[in-house]
Amino acid sequence: MSAPEVDGGSLTFGRRIQALRRKSGLTQRQVADKLGIDFTYLSKLENSRGDPPGEATIRGLARLFKADPDELLALAGKISAEVRQRAADDPEFALFLRSLPSLPDDVLQRLYRDARRKAPRR
Repeated sequence: MSAPEVDGGSLTFGRRIQALRRKSGLTQRQVADKLGIDFTYLSKLENSRGDPPGEATIRGLARLFKADPDELLALAGKISAEVRQRAADDPEFALFLRSLPSLPDDVLQRLYRDARRKAPRR
């Protein structure tokens, strides 16, 4: 999935959560308090310094901002627990995932479009 463009560059996890926080009208301290994290850590996340947080924190941000958790997980480079479980339970699915990096971009783009069209709305 290609990220939307922002200010001529790709949207990052940090930029996205910063935009969501500002839109919500909350300060970094308020968000950090609600999530039980340090506000300096949130600042680092918003400025793309350090590794992205774990899935639970990302899902907490999504709930707080009423955002799509899958979008935030993708921007953070994370794979959801559901995908990991499906790969563990279904060897064919795991092999399919392993084949994705070697596919040409045009094939990946077709797969992305088909998946978005056929996926149930959450």
